[in-house]
Amino acid sequence: MKELRNYFESKGDTLYLVSDKEAIKFLNGSIENDFISCLHQISGKGIYDSLIECCKPNQLGFDITTDSEYEEEEFLHGKTKYKAIVAVEEDQEEDFVNYMFNQGVSLTLLGHVTKGELRVDDESYGFISKI
Repeated sequence: MKELRNYFESKGDTLYLVSDKEAIKFLNGSIENDFISCLHQISGKGIYDSLIECCKPNQLGFDITTDSEYEEEEFLHGKTKYKAIVAVEEDQEEDFVNYMFNQGVSLTLLGHVTKGELRVDDESYGFISKI
């Protein structure tokens, strides 16, 4: 299997959330097809801390929209149904989404990787360089 990063590499990559434990075997296929640039398991600290972990190595940021199923605080810092964050390069996005759809795996669009600003629901949370 190809080695995969657990941190963001490029501004502009699209971010998805995966909630299905069974999706892991299909994510492996996505890795083999070079659809995914980053796969990061969501830690017990929640989605926000997991995103920060993905951003730090390359001083990148994110612009995300929370899931309306959850209160913002719960979505960012609590326990949710989501298991992993996946980053996909723009030119691979259509192939990735089609592949996962054909496997019956549902994805939730989270947002995209930015140059360094941390944004949640159109509100700035600062810059990764300050964290």
